[in-house]
Amino acid sequence: MAEKKQAKSKIKVVKPLKKETKQTKELLSDLNSKINNSEVSEKEKRLTLIKTHKKITNLLLKTIPYLLFLFILDVAMLSVITVLFVLSAFVLEGTAATVVRYILLGVSAFMLAKFTYMNWFSKNLYFKKIIVFKYKSKVDRQKFRAVREISFTPIWFLIFFVASNFYITILVNFEIQQNFVSTGDNKVLIWAILRTTIDMMLLPSFLNSFNKIADKSKAIDANYVKLIKDQYFSNKSLFEDVEFEDNYLNLKFSKNSLTSKNGLFILVNKDDLTRPDQGRMIEINNEILDRYKEIWESYVDLLENRMKAKFNKATVHKLFWLERIYDTIFLDLFEI
Repeated sequence: MAEKKQAKSKIKVVKPLKKETKQTKELLSDLNSKINNSEVSEKEKRLTLIKTHKKITNLLLKTIPYLLFLFILDVAMLSVITVLFVLSAFVLEGTAATVVRYILLGVSAFMLAKFTYMNWFSKNLYFKKIIVFKYKSKVDRQKFRAVREISFTPIWFLIFFVASNFYITILVNFEIQQNFVSTGDNKVLIWAILRTTIDMMLLPSFLNSFNKIADKSKAIDANYVKLIKDQYFSNKSLFEDVEFEDNYLNLKFSKNSLTSKNGLFILVNKDDLTRPDQGRMIEINNEILDRYKEIWESYVDLLENRMKAKFNKATVHKLFWLERIYDTIFLDLFEI
């Protein structure tokens, strides 16, 4: 009896990705039935292509609640700063206007410090992340977690931070110069010190943001483009001719002599695990591989159908960002 109990796997998967897999297959099936239907107009085919792959990528992009809360808070604080500025500059007078100006400067100083800290230490993260897979399990009553999260930050989000810094800085400089600095006393010196401090704090912050925007604007990794993306028509079966290396440390793609990065899959050390646990971990690794296969099939579908029709500039822009989501996943996967 004891041996039978030991032979039973102690790993229990709490959250596999069966739902996302099923939805993706259904979406692609519906898409291709329309694409191959001669009675459907070219315009409708193009719209369906965008809508379908937007739904598929939305299954990959998961909202991080606390990051979304911080973003909403930033927008709310910017709105408060704008209202305070309008009140102090155009509506209120006398003591009331002075009080509002001090509140405005206090809130603005807090926001500048916050934005500067977030830019310096790369904390300005987008409120969505790419979740390729996520498992919560138990091994011998020990909690076990396998997840692949990839940061994905669209350019508009970085521009928001740069524009917010710029906007608040203008308001702060205007308020101080207009109401607190005179040319006849030592307040000029105080203003010079404050201005220098603000400039020194914000310059690295702006440079960091601009560098991120420049990185996002560059062409993605040349080796990835040449070996995989541009050759997608020869790589349709890329994930069919693949095998795990020793201990499931990574994947080996025989067709292109490529390998995946270490640490994406669950390490299966046969010396430390019972056979039932080994078997279940291997099963999870195969499920993760199936997940990458499914995403690759979706991406190839997008690349193929993109070449079959002409798109206007707005649609090309949408396609560009859909492709970047897929690109981010496979740049994270391959060791190139």
